[in-house]
Amino acid sequence: MGQPLRQGPRHPRWLRWGGWPTLAFCLTTLYGQLISVYDYAQAALLILGGSTLAAVGVGLLFARGKRVWCRYLCPVSGVFALLARLAPVHFQVDEPRWKANAGPRLPPPNCAPLLDIRRMRGASDCHACGRCSGQRDAVRLIARSSNQEILQATAHPLSPWDTRLLLFGIIGLAMGAFQWTVSPWFVSLKQQLANWLVGRDLLWPLQDNAPWWLLTHYPQLNDSFSWLDGFSIILYLGASALLLGGALLLLVRLAARIARAPELYRALSLSLTPLGGAGLFLGLSATTVKLLRYEGLLLGWVQSARAGLLLAAIGWSLLLGWKLLGRQGLARFAVAAPARACYWPTGWWGMAGGCNSGAGFEEVGRHSIIRPDARAAPARASPLATRPCPVLNALN
Repeated sequence: MGQPLRQGPRHPRWLRWGGWPTLAFCLTTLYGQLISVYDYAQAALLILGGSTLAAVGVGLLFARGKRVWCRYLCPVSGVFALLARLAPVHFQVDEPRWKANAGPRLPPPNCAPLLDIRRMRGASDCHACGRCSGQRDAVRLIARSSNQEILQATAHPLSPWDTRLLLFGIIGLAMGAFQWTVSPWFVSLKQQLANWLVGRDLLWPLQDNAPWWLLTHYPQLNDSFSWLDGFSIILYLGASALLLGGALLLLVRLAARIARAPELYRALSLSLTPLGGAGLFLGLSATTVKLLRYEGLLLGWVQSARAGLLLAAIGWSLLLGWKLLGRQGLARFAVAAPARACYWPTGWWGMAGGCNSGAGFEEVGRHSIIRPDARAAPARASPLATRPCPVLNALN
């Protein structure tokens, strides 16, 4: 996407809005659940192919040899930026040496993601392409602690969109997407809505006549979503994002306020990055586990491994929060620690969907068929397993 056919206009302000990756991630995740992107090839072609065409268009119009799509608009660029904060290596810049630019004087390298290399302090926005490596003898790839960038987050301005994407997108929305097909709450919600509709003779939402590109519609495979299914999925995932993300946001604000450092809440939010990353991994691995089990592999150790990974991620997040609060002074930290510990049950509930995915649980929510002639029909299991978040495998 970096080589345009013609020189387009400069990057407009609307293109550089910081909320595009968060909005794109949420909409793509939600749309992918509605059309079953991981179960059907044409649905995957629509999302991945459509995003590729969008990237090509942006490249032709605005690229100027840069990765404009990847920098500002890609649905997973924000996710990668958050996870890159945990990277054990990064390009370190020696700013005084860069400024000295000892002869022979060299021009700045062509940074594809449009970064100010001289002031680069972390790995979150860097694509690690290596173009700047060795430039002016001031840029080099070094090893570092995976905790370093998050623990130093208070020294650099943090975007509010990082917090929103992590809490409401990666933990709230994506975890709801992993969990809804095995959720009895989803079944209860849909049946209550169906009872309300039938009681008022509103039967058209129970029909499954939506096109496949709007809602899953494959009647030949006995797999179709009604309009009520689509609305219930949107409502459930939206509630998951707002409730879980909102609860975590309140907790980090409470911890920061108790520590008498209200401005610390964004850095505390970033300490949940290991938890969010582990949840995504557990959910995305569900398809692999499902396919291997279809081939006859029992994989009895998977659940224990998932539980261990989840516990390790929770412990890592708590350790980061512990250290961040500890920098405010031991007395303040001792008071704030109990509030920080409240993340444990909240995080466990949010990640449970990813941990249970593909574990042999019946998909009680995917096809809870409700017929117009019945108030609430019993749930029916589907042969399809929980489908993962649709945007994290191939968009970049």
